[in-house]
This record gives sequence, structure tokens and C-alpha cells, in this order.
Amino acid sequence: MTVRKSTEIYMTAKSETADDLLAALAWQQQMGIDETLVDDPVSAATVTLRDISAPRPSPARQPVTSADSLPVSGTVTPQEQTLAPADAPPPPSSGTGQLTGIASIAALKAALQDFDQCALKHTASNMVFSDGNEGARLMVISDVPGREEDRIGLPLVGAAGQLFDRMLASIGLTRADVYITSLLPWRPPGNRTPTSEEMALLLPWLYRHIQLAAPEYVLILGGAPAKALIPGAGSILKVRGKWTEIEFGDGIERQVIASLHPEYLLRSPAQKRLAWTDLLALADKLL
Repeated sequence: MTVRKSTEIYMTAKSETADDLLAALAWQQQMGIDETLVDDPVSAATVTLRDISAPRPSPARQPVTSADSLPVSGTVTPQEQTLAPADAPPPPSSGTGQLTGIASIAALKAALQDFDQCALKHTASNMVFSDGNEGARLMVISDVPGREEDRIGLPLVGAAGQLFDRMLASIGLTRADVYITSLLPWRPPGNRTPTSEEMALLLPWLYRHIQLAAPEYVLILGGAPAKALIPGAGSILKVRGKWTEIEFGDGIERQVIASLHPEYLLRSPAQKRLAWTDLLALADKLL
């Protein structure tokens, strides 16, 4: 596979280490990429670096302008993969009166720790709230916590988390450049599917979390969060890689893209090529 990109290479120069770069290279090799083409000859001395972890603009944001696309041979370019703008279903109101006055992520976390109306809290070992940079331009919403997340109390850890870190590194990002949370804050016992009642109780907390984090972009990993947050979403294989605008109850439309969960990629490594295409679409927006 060949990747054609512009002659400007984007990285987080201050955070990249040799290990990070090797991890990114290993991920790209797994994707089948064996060469990179540019429009003109480039000297290594002329390659420029952009620090994508710079502070976000003020809340009064300007319309997003895409950088040059990063097409993959034989795939549709990111600009062509779009869904019609849509509003996510309004979050259920059950048990959410206390959310109205919560004005910070720290206050939301404290309130959720005191929330006793969901039985999942009493069977889980730890609450899985977030990881990464609260002020990041990109918010990542992972699937329901699994065994490792429940044990450690952080989203996207274990083998799936390591793969996720390599995926980020492949486009010049680290966990410090993104903000990560889970569809639900507690693991259902035995990794069972959450009930509709549990979803109704806990989805409003996720909506408020998104509102307070105020990201420019949202990356959804996995079929369950895609179905919960993207209207009309069916199979993750059909909805992935397509940008849509969703309003999460605060009047602000945010650009959202879904992709395959790293846990799924560990079970189905042949699908990593699809995930790589999604990463290119994401990099095209961020960089």
C-alpha cells in the first residue's frame, strides 16, 4: 500500500521519542504501507514540524477548514466520506436533575462518584471516568469498560490500550493530546450488554461530560457507543469513517467520526486497514 501526503509532515515534536516513532512505523507496516510519495523531492532538513497540542481557540470557534487530504490508494478520500448532519437523540431525563448545575469536569466526576441510582456502581471494582488532556481538541469515546479498565479505573488500557497508543502514535499523537472516556463509567458484570435502563440512567452523564469537555472533534470507538450517539447507526462497519455533525444538548454541533475499537482489531487484525483509513480522515482534520 502507498500513502500520498503533502510535503509537510506533522508531528508533536516535543513529545515524540524514538520509541514513539518506532511504534508508529510498526503500526504503518502492519497496515501494509511500504512507501510514501510526495509531490516534490524533499530533504530531511526541510521537513517542518507542527505542534498539534497547542492550546485550543476560544469557545467562539471559526468554521473548521480541512488540511490537504491524506488519501489511501483504493479508498474514498476523507472529504467524500460524510453523513448528513444529524442531532443525537435527546438524553433521558431520569435521575439527571443534579446535572443542571454541574459546571466543571471535576464536579461531574465527584457527582458521579456519589451517584447511587445505578446498580452497576455496586458490582464494579472502579469507576472508569477519563484519561488524557481535558482541554484537548479531540475527545475519544470508547466502549463499555472491560475487565482491565475495571481493574485499573482508566479507559482503554491493557492490550487494547497498547494498540490504541500505537494508533495514536501513527498520526503523531499521544494520550496527552486527546481526552478519553467510556460509554459508561462502570463495567457491567461479566461484560454483559448494558440494559436499556442502565443506558437511560448513565447516558445523560456522558452528554454532560461531552458538553463540559467541549471538544472540536469526537472519535467514537466501537459499535455500542456509535449506536448510542449517532442517530440511525447500524453496523459499525457501515458507519465508520464518515464524518457527521451532532449536537449533544448544548446547542453546539460537533464533528464526529466512528471507527473500530482496538479490542475488535485484536480479534480481527485484517480490519486494521479500515482503522488506518479512519485515522487518516482524523489526521486530515486535526493536523
